[in-house]
Amino acid sequence: MTLADTLAAVHDNAEAIQTVSLDTRIKEEVTQDAEDSGELDKTSGEIQESHEKETEAQIKAQKDAMDMAKAEIDVAEGSVDDQDVSELQKVQRALHQANQPVRITQQKTGVTLPAMKLMTPPDGGWEVPENFSIVVGQIYRSSFPRPENFEYLKRLKLKSILVLIPEIYPDENLQFMKENNIQFFQVGMSGNKEPFVHVPHDVITRALEIAINPANHPLLIHCNRGKHRTGCLSGCIRRLQDWSLTMIFDEYRRFAYPKARPLDQQFIELYDSTEVVKRAWDYGWLPLQW
Repeated sequence: MTLADTLAAVHDNAEAIQTVSLDTRIKEEVTQDAEDSGELDKTSGEIQESHEKETEAQIKAQKDAMDMAKAEIDVAEGSVDDQDVSELQKVQRALHQANQPVRITQQKTGVTLPAMKLMTPPDGGWEVPENFSIVVGQIYRSSFPRPENFEYLKRLKLKSILVLIPEIYPDENLQFMKENNIQFFQVGMSGNKEPFVHVPHDVITRALEIAINPANHPLLIHCNRGKHRTGCLSGCIRRLQDWSLTMIFDEYRRFAYPKARPLDQQFIELYDSTEVVKRAWDYGWLPLQW
């Protein structure tokens, strides 16, 4: 068998395994749904079991053929020229993908990326704060952390927390920060809820300087719900990253839904970042590192 024939055979085998695996999993889900609703009788169950055994045998045979083809390719790699190397790499990727787990989408119509390995919570569990997300690098955002969120926040090994509300911070949160050596920054700002209420320019500039300073990272930014004030500051950070306004507003609305505030978006658009950008470049805070 020539190398070209081997490559073609392996490509076909990889596609066949993915197709058979997907068909098998879809049929298993459909069968399970039907069994739960009492629509299958014993006879159909026996037919399904027979079909599954036959499919497993087909998959095993296909994998055996692929293993043999891979062995031939491994031997041939030492003698192929540069033009064939890329083709061999494509085949190896196909072999790898064929052995990845397949997860059926909710509509049972396709294949998604291989499922990520989930983190196992410690004894007692942990709860992620609402609206939690990574902004960039080691800058995080969330709603107001509650005691049940503390175990999760410990995993972030935070160095700082930036609070965007003017109210007195709860004692239990301050105690958590003290126990974990977390710096406390508070830059209180009013929300853009009513007409003519706006965030002062110097206030958002101060918050930005704290947020993007690497000496304060890992850092968590939060207000009450992690939507509006946090959304304004995150939007200004995106301005420093040269995001388009379309992308910035789309992100803002996804977190603020269903109560996006036009004045917040107006503030993000009109904020003059000249001062903070100059200072950030002088201190080496920009560009922000992912």
